[in-house]
Amino acid sequence: MSGTGLLPRAARLQSGAEFRRVFDQRQSCSNALFRIHHAPAERARLGMAVSRRVSPSAVVRNRIRRQIRETFRLAAANLPPRDYVVLARHPAAAASRAELREALNQLWQRLT
Repeated sequence: MSGTGLLPRAARLQSGAEFRRVFDQRQSCSNALFRIHHAPAERARLGMAVSRRVSPSAVVRNRIRRQIRETFRLAAANLPPRDYVVLARHPAAAASRAELREALNQLWQRLT
């Protein structure tokens, strides 16, 4: 799996029901670029929502998703066992790679 940019299946939220459960918990933290919803779980798992409202360009949305995955991969060992759903906000589309990483790392730090 290394080198593919993907997280292992066990580290990802897969179904709509899993996403809904996290949103129903209504626990979140946010900054100007992202909001992270979270709910108790057996291990740290990631879900992402980067909609066309953030950017109509698939290239931009995929760039944002890559940064979310990479920062989660690096932070996951220090995070409490929870399901995390990261929502990108509209300003994330114009942010640089470094700004995206900084904003995400701030949120992961708050959640540890």
